[in-house]
Amino acid sequence: MHRIDFKKHSRLISASPESLRDAMRQFASGVTIVTAEHEGERYGITVSAFTAVSLEPPVIMVAINTASALANLILKAEHFAVHILSADQLELSTRFADTISGPEKYAGLAVKVGESGAPVVPGSLAILDCVLDQTLLVGTHMLMFGRVVLVDAVEEQGNPLIYYHRHYRGLAEDW
Repeated sequence: MHRIDFKKHSRLISASPESLRDAMRQFASGVTIVTAEHEGERYGITVSAFTAVSLEPPVIMVAINTASALANLILKAEHFAVHILSADQLELSTRFADTISGPEKYAGLAVKVGESGAPVVPGSLAILDCVLDQTLLVGTHMLMFGRVVLVDAVEEQGNPLIYYHRHYRGLAEDW
């Protein structure tokens, strides 16, 4: 069931964007790049707002700022790929976080085409190739739900790239 008519607490004032941003800095998250291509135009961005939603059917969600060119490209292409980055891929994360053009982001990368048609950059801990299933606009972001059509993941445990308190990090040894 889908509802948007919740009114019980509507009189409460929302927290400020700054306070939410400060609080979210305390949350460590994995780092991904999300890629798409439509009619020869490739684009991608670094995304930390990503999660698995369902195993049956296999569905994931990414939150993309509507001001990003990627949001529109995914809507047109109806596909995207999520690359879960390793600590060795810091440069790739930084490149895709930059405001450079799509061709500059992909320059020198060995890009393949995924099952969905989305561009895939080999070498990540995992790549989830998705077809767009549904979207939901929430504030400044479009929540994009993708049905996973192909998974390419390393078999051994890797060292994921982590973002915490405005800095990249890796995992410490198990304790």
